[in-house]
Amino acid sequence: MTHSASTHSPFTRRDFLRAQAATALSIAIPLPVLGQAAPTPAAAPASPPAPAVRLPSAFLRIGADDGISFILPTCEMGQGTHTGQAQILAEELGADWTRIAIEMPKQPAPAYRLPFGQMRSVGSFGIRFWHDPLRRAAAQARMMLIEVGASRLQVPTDSLDTIDGHVVHAASGRRVAFGELAAAAQALPVPAQPVLRPANQRTLTGKPVTRLDTPAKVRGQAVYAIDVELPQMLYGAVRLAPVFAADVAEIDDSSVRNMPGIEAVVRVPRGAVVVARSWWQAQQAAQRLAIRFTSTPHDALNSAQISERLRAGLDARDVPLSVQRGDLPAAFATAARVVEADYEVPMLAHVCMEPIVGTARSSPEKLELWLGTQGHDTVRMACERAGGLRADQIEINTTYLGGGFGRKTHAEIAIQAMFASRAVGGRPVKVLWQRADDIQQGQYRQPMMARMRAALDAQGRITALRARVSGPQMGRAYGVNPDQYAQANGLLRNVDPFSLAGLVDMRYQIPNVEVDHAVVDVPIPLCPWRSIANSFTGFFLESFLNECAAAVGQDALAFRRNHLQGQTRMLAVLDRVAESARWGQPLPAGRHRGLAVVDSYGSTVAEVVELRMQDGKPRVEQVFVAIDCGRAINPGQVRQQMHGSVADALGAALRGRVSIGEGRALQSNFGDYPLLRMAESPRVQTSIVEIGSPLGGVGEPGVPPLAPALVAALRSATGRTVRNLPLSEQGLA
Repeated sequence: MTHSASTHSPFTRRDFLRAQAATALSIAIPLPVLGQAAPTPAAAPASPPAPAVRLPSAFLRIGADDGISFILPTCEMGQGTHTGQAQILAEELGADWTRIAIEMPKQPAPAYRLPFGQMRSVGSFGIRFWHDPLRRAAAQARMMLIEVGASRLQVPTDSLDTIDGHVVHAASGRRVAFGELAAAAQALPVPAQPVLRPANQRTLTGKPVTRLDTPAKVRGQAVYAIDVELPQMLYGAVRLAPVFAADVAEIDDSSVRNMPGIEAVVRVPRGAVVVARSWWQAQQAAQRLAIRFTSTPHDALNSAQISERLRAGLDARDVPLSVQRGDLPAAFATAARVVEADYEVPMLAHVCMEPIVGTARSSPEKLELWLGTQGHDTVRMACERAGGLRADQIEINTTYLGGGFGRKTHAEIAIQAMFASRAVGGRPVKVLWQRADDIQQGQYRQPMMARMRAALDAQGRITALRARVSGPQMGRAYGVNPDQYAQANGLLRNVDPFSLAGLVDMRYQIPNVEVDHAVVDVPIPLCPWRSIANSFTGFFLESFLNECAAAVGQDALAFRRNHLQGQTRMLAVLDRVAESARWGQPLPAGRHRGLAVVDSYGSTVAEVVELRMQDGKPRVEQVFVAIDCGRAINPGQVRQQMHGSVADALGAALRGRVSIGEGRALQSNFGDYPLLRMAESPRVQTSIVEIGSPLGGVGEPGVPPLAPALVAALRSATGRTVRNLPLSEQGLA
């Protein structure tokens, strides 16, 4: 299955693999086993005993025909990660950018795992975590090729370099292609301490290049999970319990057995898969299937009750402190002014453009999967447990993802397809969810509330800040022990980064701070949503700071600057976004603006939202963005990610909400869960700030500042202070 090829050459991955098969000459450089010592998360099921197996763990292969295949450890969700990673490898190696093919490993291995012990494409880690390991591996390969080239050309190694896929001796003009050296280089020991290229030789990263996946997508050749076609393939549609905690009580498959094309009805966790010769046949039968689900204690649950529970959490006593710094009682006792506010955000669906879909060809001895997944080890572990398999019996063919946003870290589609395939004798089965399945029986960003309280002195500076968050502790489902996490990060206790990131690590210089989390569980499946906790803690904190600035009559920018002494990155992006938006200059009549800045995922992003009111509702005209993500590997991609983040965040702030009634989700499709429309999309102007900061993420940090900047602009326009999202619930969208 072809993932991508260079935009400048007809050379494809299939051509490269054919050449490799013919010559069997390649060089494989192993990745340092960075995640090997990391413990498996507590929530992960134990794997059955498995025989020792040597899994492929390489970053790059060089064929005898000079073709270069990069084996990349993260998936491509449309954010350009593969292109950025290929830039890093190609630059350090000295590769010919027009001879590149991209692969992903079929099995998770230690070489491809993050520090928490799993192969996953999450947390905006694609570049910031993998930059150094990829660069190191490419440098190792380069040194090995140069050593062989020095022997071939009879010159010292320090007189050679690698350029455009050749070992080059500049003094004589002689050059040898990588493919001629690959076999001999493979026999050499891998250098333990590779020498990296100096900054003045880094000519490919830091520049916008055409994405490697663009040609295949433009031509309609890119293979997504929904595009997979295999010989003798059947199709599956799901019927799942509408109440999240429910399961199957009874299935009468005779209700659909005689419908056209039906091959099997398969029970799966929380429901059934109907397998047929076409997906339409399967879907029609799934709707008619006589199936009864179990009753649960949550059958009458609704959104109002969830909000009541969260509000009770705001008033709870004896909640353990996560952060305690200074003397809050004394600061509040001497405050010139006290500002208080409560905030609430709803559950959100991920609504990836490509619905949940996966294909399996399965027997009791082997499982082959074709799916777009962010969670390779999650899929592996779930299928080991559910299917009674060993890790070496599972192969994952990773397709492109039509969006991920955290939703595709879960494994339910793999399990459903695996059981469906087994039910029809191992024939491949593609299981495809409808949009309504994903919105009504999916995974959601958690609902959260916060109570913020600040003491301000006579000069308008915050002397004390008290933050209480109320809501689920989602990290426990991902193996996070809140007390152990707190201890490891120098905090007190009860710190779930999926709930408190952005508050426990805030950059504002406030002498007296307390933060805690009243844990309120909800019987609903929860899943990280783009920027996870920062998507709501950014709204809580930045909205509150804007309210504090207004309470003391200070400009929002000046107010923040007064609380950011020594915070170079925060100040730099604030200065840049203020310059871009001409913050100090008056706006045209009818235009209003708001400001916010959030540090998350190793990057700092400031945003200014400009809007005007139209028929009593805000129309966002322009968003100015400034980001410091360290060195921008591909500036064009950084700008595109900021644009996409603004669109995601704005759509969610305006109308995003999953409501619960009678224990189930009430929304079902884009008609009642609307996304931002093209006509509503604002102009986005992004400035990249490079001041020598460490590498940061890009896919998520653009989301958190949008909502607080939006409500600040709305307050300027209407005088209304909005503390609950989405705006549609306030009659403002």
